[in-house]
Amino acid sequence: MKILVVEDDAFVREMAVAGLEDAGFEVVEAASGGEALRLLHAGITVDALLTDIRMPEANGWEVAKACRERFPDLPVVYVTGYAEQMQPVPGGIIISKPYRMAHVVGVLNTLHA
Repeated sequence: MKILVVEDDAFVREMAVAGLEDAGFEVVEAASGGEALRLLHAGITVDALLTDIRMPEANGWEVAKACRERFPDLPVVYVTGYAEQMQPVPGGIIISKPYRMAHVVGVLNTLHA
C-alpha cells in the first residue's frame, strides 16, 4: 500500500515515514500542503493519505478534499495537535498528536482492509 504523508514538521514527517516504511508501506512524502497538491496534479497515485492539518500553502482539509476528488474512496487519516475546526472528509479519521506509530499503522490497515 502506498501512502502520501503530508507534514510540515521535518522531524515528525521523518518519524512517520520511517515508521510506515518499517511497517511495510511504500511512502511518498510532502513537506507542505502545497507540495502535496503539486504531487497530485503531477499524477501520483496513492492508496491512503496521512496528513497534518495546519500547514503552509494548503491545509490538510484542502489536501484531503483534492485527494478525494481523484480517489473518491481514499482512506484519510489526519494527525494534528489542533482539532478545533473539524472538517474531515467523510470517513476521515482524526488522531491527536502526539501519536504512536503503532496506532496510525493499525488505523491505516483497518481502513484499507
